[in-house]
Amino acid sequence: MTSLTGKTRVHALIGSPISQVLAPGWLTKRMEDAGYDGVLVPLQVERGNLDTALAALKAMLNIDSILITLPHKFGAIAHCDRLSDRAKVLGAINAMRREQDGRWLGDNFDGAGLTAGLKKAGHAIAGKNVFMVGAGGAGSSIGVSMLEEGARRLTFHDLDASNQNSLFDRLSKAYPGKVSIDTAVPRDCDIVVNATSAGLRDGDPLPVDPAQLAPHMIVADVITDPVPTRLLSEAAKIGCATRDGTHMLDGQIALLFSFMTSGH
Repeated sequence: MTSLTGKTRVHALIGSPISQVLAPGWLTKRMEDAGYDGVLVPLQVERGNLDTALAALKAMLNIDSILITLPHKFGAIAHCDRLSDRAKVLGAINAMRREQDGRWLGDNFDGAGLTAGLKKAGHAIAGKNVFMVGAGGAGSSIGVSMLEEGARRLTFHDLDASNQNSLFDRLSKAYPGKVSIDTAVPRDCDIVVNATSAGLRDGDPLPVDPAQLAPHMIVADVITDPVPTRLLSEAAKIGCATRDGTHMLDGQIALLFSFMTSGH
């Protein structure tokens, strides 16, 4: 790794928990390979400290961008001066950067990362039926990206009724007739996505009942640690192709690197 100096550009990744994130190493290596003098630092920020933490980070003028993971993807949006079109639709961000005029732009790459990872592995999305668990920040972004990529139908649910209903309303308006809510995996489903934190900790309940899976299905999980999650292990036993959170992160790396380093 290149030696750090006072000229090194600093980027932060905030969330809680933070120990499972892989992006700091991946993106810092990408910066080094590109000859860019920068580093991405993971910072544990609890939900109640978000406003204080972001105000402090934005006040440090050598911090050029802030990546956001759970549970801050909705709350961080209030700290942006401008938003990308998809961030406006989603109401959630996973990245914000300082622009040349000093204002902060927010964007969301979660869904684009997962769909890029699926396509890189040769899995088509256009014309496919998708079932997703989770309608939070990651789930919202993934849902939009799946439909943008031409998914025939998106069925989803979330234990949080507010998140579920909010996403259903937004997507139904943008993609009429292509969105539905159900707690079970449809028999004609092609792609199953866990967009929740279930599986992050030992003892978490499975987000999808393995009995509802079939060998022709592709099962994807947003979790990067542990890999594989218990869901993906069960899916593999059934014969499903699987994609873990590292594949989604890999799909985001190029997108995030460009966003983080092009503000100035």
